[in-house]
Amino acid sequence: MTSLLGLAFATSLMPVAASAQTVLDVVAWKGSEAQPAGLPELIEKFEAENPDIDVELTYVARKDVDKVIPPRLQGGNPPDVTMVDSALVDLWGGAGFLTDLGTDSPWYETMIPAVRDVMSSGDEILVYPLEVVGMGNFVNMDLLAKVGIEKAPVTLDELKATCKALAAEGIAPMIFAGTFPAMLYVGANGIDPNGISPAEYGSGERTFVGDENFNASLDSVRDLVDAQCFDPELQAGLDPWATAPQEFRSGNVAILPQGAWNIGNFSDVEGLNYQFAPMPSAFTEYGLALDLVGPGWAIPRDAEHADAARKWVDFFTVEENLAVFLKEDGAYSPYTGGTPTMPDLTAPYTQARDAGSLILWPFSTLEFPKPLQSEWEDSLTGFLLNIDKPNEDTLQRWDDVVEDNL
Repeated sequence: MTSLLGLAFATSLMPVAASAQTVLDVVAWKGSEAQPAGLPELIEKFEAENPDIDVELTYVARKDVDKVIPPRLQGGNPPDVTMVDSALVDLWGGAGFLTDLGTDSPWYETMIPAVRDVMSSGDEILVYPLEVVGMGNFVNMDLLAKVGIEKAPVTLDELKATCKALAAEGIAPMIFAGTFPAMLYVGANGIDPNGISPAEYGSGERTFVGDENFNASLDSVRDLVDAQCFDPELQAGLDPWATAPQEFRSGNVAILPQGAWNIGNFSDVEGLNYQFAPMPSAFTEYGLALDLVGPGWAIPRDAEHADAARKWVDFFTVEENLAVFLKEDGAYSPYTGGTPTMPDLTAPYTQARDAGSLILWPFSTLEFPKPLQSEWEDSLTGFLLNIDKPNEDTLQRWDDVVEDNL
């Protein structure tokens, strides 16, 4: 018979089962090969600091988030952490699906007030904002140098003069695809940073039809055509997300309206000498910086690993960790202070911001109803196809969408 002492000794030699790892379920529309945003590096660092947690990152494109996540929220099996923007905070937070992160958090006090107003819900903060992303013009400085221009254009007069000089030398001046790029330009020349609040249009208090600023903005598009900046019919059908950026990457065009999230992609091109500049605008001599309030992290109400999820959020509140995300994604911090992360090539855009020549993009602040964005894109494509049609035909479409969403 085996003695109790022998049994105890044998038991002590048996391998001890490893403690169960917490698998943190994180969903984001950053972290893909196209937009890594430093997440592979940050996940590795987070797991090293939290050896009991494994991060399982699932990439879901932003356009698919609205379909993928709601069934999980409603079914009580949401991800532990999900990326959200202001529209999702409004929708899911309003339905009670998100956890209050607490306005007593130190980072809450350092949040830029305008961002705090957008991302707060009453007395609650349901999201940790990660970034503010610039939108403006990418400018190929080598192509401009060929016609004796040393500065990225930031006023309408400078833009038209640049286009004329480039076109005279057979250089394609500008991409003005009828969707996203056209929308950025028209918005920058319709929204006066020191004038009418975008919320007045979005609430129906003020109509686009008959509005002096937006009529002038559409008229100025015709001025760009006259300055040989682009052929409107050719631009109407151009893909803004694939063809347009590739044309700029290849050095085939001098100016591309797009978002700063392209900086990493463009900077990988050997020999591409470019700057990121604000959008030329009728309202300012500095150009107008169009700041998009970007995504943030939220913890769903029914998260299985809420404590680990909070550690993930807290990890990003550390300045050096957030800086990795910002630098890789070409973004500004939504918090005051901190180390600048934007490269020197963004100096024209940063100068406009520092001069206060900026707006928060109204689709990212919910001042404009979300369906209006697709209507802007569709209607501006139609506008380019028939550039001489009355402005009212385009502007009325916008007012109709606002009215339908009141």
